[in-house]
Order: sequence, then C-alpha cells, then structure tokens
Amino acid sequence: MVDVIHIHEDAWGMRNLYPASVRDEVDEDLYKAAMAEEKNRAPSGIGYTDIYVAKSPSENYSTHALSLEAVGIALNPIFPRVREFNATTYSAMVGTERDAFGSYETDAWCFGIGADCFVKIDANGDFVKDIWFDLTTDDPDTAILLRKAIIEIDKLVPSIIADYYLNFLGSASQGSELDRYFDTLAEQHLQSKRAYLEYQERQIQTATAPGFFRKLASRFGLLR
Repeated sequence: MVDVIHIHEDAWGMRNLYPASVRDEVDEDLYKAAMAEEKNRAPSGIGYTDIYVAKSPSENYSTHALSLEAVGIALNPIFPRVREFNATTYSAMVGTERDAFGSYETDAWCFGIGADCFVKIDANGDFVKDIWFDLTTDDPDTAILLRKAIIEIDKLVPSIIADYYLNFLGSASQGSELDRYFDTLAEQHLQSKRAYLEYQERQIQTATAPGFFRKLASRFGLLR
C-alpha cells in the first residue's frame, strides 16, 4: 500500500465517471474536445497551440445524493484509501520543489494502489461530487481491480465512462462496453510504449529529454 499518490496535473479529470443521466451532454462535450484537439495541434505534431477545458455536466453525483460513506464501503474491499493525493507539474513530481499552483490533499477520498491505478473522489460536503480515475499500467490484474471498482460505483448510481484521452463514451452497466473500454486502454498503453521506444531508437534523446517525451514516459511508467 502506498502512502501518497502523486500525478501530473494534466491527468486531472481526463478519465471520468458521470451519472448516466447526463450522457447526451457529455457526448457533446467529448465531440467539442476532439474537434479542438485537431484544430489546436501544433504544426510540429508535438503538443498544442491552445487547450480545451472540459465542461462540467449539469448534474454530478451529489445531485443523486451519493454519499462518501457509501462509496467508501463499496471501494474499500477493492482498493485501500490513500489520503495524501498530489497533482503537480513534472518538476515537482521528481524533485523536492513544491508546485505553488499544484494540488496537495492530505485527507483525500482516493482509492488505489498508486499513480498507475486509482479512483479519485471529489467531495461536496458529505457527498460525492465528481469521480475520475486513471490506469497507466498494462498489468491485467490491476485492470480487473479498476473494472470492479467502476462496476461497484455503477451499482450505486448508474454511470457512464467518459475518457477525454481516448474520446470514449460508454455505459458502465454494460459488460460489452467495459470490455471495449479496457481493450482500448490496453492498446493506448501499448502504442505509447512503442512511441517512446521508437524515440529512443532514433537516438535523439539527450541527457534532459524534451518535456513532451518525459511526460509521455512518466505517464506510462517508462521512466523510473
């Protein structure tokens, strides 16, 4: 069990669970995000000239009176609670520097095994507001645990998965949709690993790798 989970700030809220009642709103926002990605892609192909900020739907889990206690009871048998949760720049992740604009929580509602697999609960008083998660390992047993966690949340409030990295929207209640989602996650991890290895093979990596590739490597566990 880890005592702290520390992620890069760019990963915040990119893979989400939402109440199924807002599916149409989320579908529209995913479409806008995908269009913005194409429009704002840098000419070099690496990075973007502008960012798109995902729009929060009109309802969240507090609208459905989902309590923190209920989620804790559902997730504790699957993942331990990790109370210290940080989201910062990359430099603050690898050094002693503190990110002045980062997020440092000491009593977080986060359940997971580390930065490579967790479920983060954002609270609104005693209730759940938002739920988001990440999976950056290709370990199948870890993926099974995350899948179990999503299913347990769906039992409390029927939910959808909205992944802004993958432009994916699917029901958490349907096994076929979960299969498709986790297959897509596995393929994304494989492609990212290949991209980094190809970068190494071209022998253009310097002692200090460009920020894009360092971020890619850290997100998918390629640099330790």
